[in-house]
Amino acid sequence: MSTRLANGVTKAVAKPFQFRIVNFGGAKARAVTVTVDVSKLDKTRVGYVVPNGCIANATGYTCKLGDMPDFTHNIGVPLYSLGEEGPAGTLSVKVAGTTPDPYLDDNSAEVPVTVTTAGYDLVPWAQDVYADVVVDRDDTGETDLTPVKAGHSAVLDWAIYNYGSRPAEGSIRYGFTLPVGVTFAKQPIGCHTAVVNGQTVANCETPYITLQPGKSFATPMNVKVGGNGTSTVINGASFYVDGPTPEDVDQDDADTYFEAFTRG
Repeated sequence: MSTRLANGVTKAVAKPFQFRIVNFGGAKARAVTVTVDVSKLDKTRVGYVVPNGCIANATGYTCKLGDMPDFTHNIGVPLYSLGEEGPAGTLSVKVAGTTPDPYLDDNSAEVPVTVTTAGYDLVPWAQDVYADVVVDRDDTGETDLTPVKAGHSAVLDWAIYNYGSRPAEGSIRYGFTLPVGVTFAKQPIGCHTAVVNGQTVANCETPYITLQPGKSFATPMNVKVGGNGTSTVINGASFYVDGPTPEDVDQDDADTYFEAFTRG
C-alpha cells in the first residue's frame, strides 16, 4: 500500500495510492464493491480524484469491481498535493460483496498519508498474464481474458510510472521474480537472469533515461508458462523498482505482484 505523496503532484497527474484486494476463499466473490473514505484526510495538504465509473458520496466514493475469483486485484486511489508538506491524515478503503464472508475483520484498511519533499516517485505496475492481454501499460477495459495454453508464451504488460512531481533522470533499476513453472520466453532487454530456488529471477537496469511526472517506462517482455495439462492460477510473481537512495521511491509501493492464468 502507498503511504507517501511528493509535494507538487498536480491533479492532472494524481498518484494512484495502491491497495491490494485478495480473495483468499475458494469461491468467486460476487458483486464486489470498494468504498473509499477520505474524510480523515487533511484537505489543506491533499486532494483526491473520483475515478471514472465510481460514485461520489459525502465521505469519498464507491467503485464496483464486479465478480472476483480467488486471486488478487489492485486498485488505485488518486491523490494530489496542495502545497504543504507533512502528515496528511489517513485514507480508508473497505471492500464488500454479496457472497457471505466469514472473515469481515480483514475487509478494510486504513493507512497514513504523508506529503514529502518534491521529487520523483517510481511505482511498478504489472498486469496478470493472459493469452490476449493488450500491451498498453494498463488493464482498462480488459475483461474476460483467455488463460495461456500450457507450454505457450504470452506478453507481460508492465510499466514503471513516475508518480512524483519531478523528473527521474539517470539509471532505473528494477527486477522480476517469476513463479515456479513460468520462465522468460526471450532474454529481457537490459536484464541478467538466473534461477534461484526454482524461480527465474531477472535483475535489470536501464541507463540514460528521463521519466517525466505522470509518464511511464517499459520494454518488450514475453513469458512462457509450463505445460502440465491442467487449468490453474500460478502465483508467486513479483516486480520491484529501486532508486539511488531509499528516499527516491515510496518503499510501501515499490513492489507489486501478478499471476499467470493457464489452461491445458
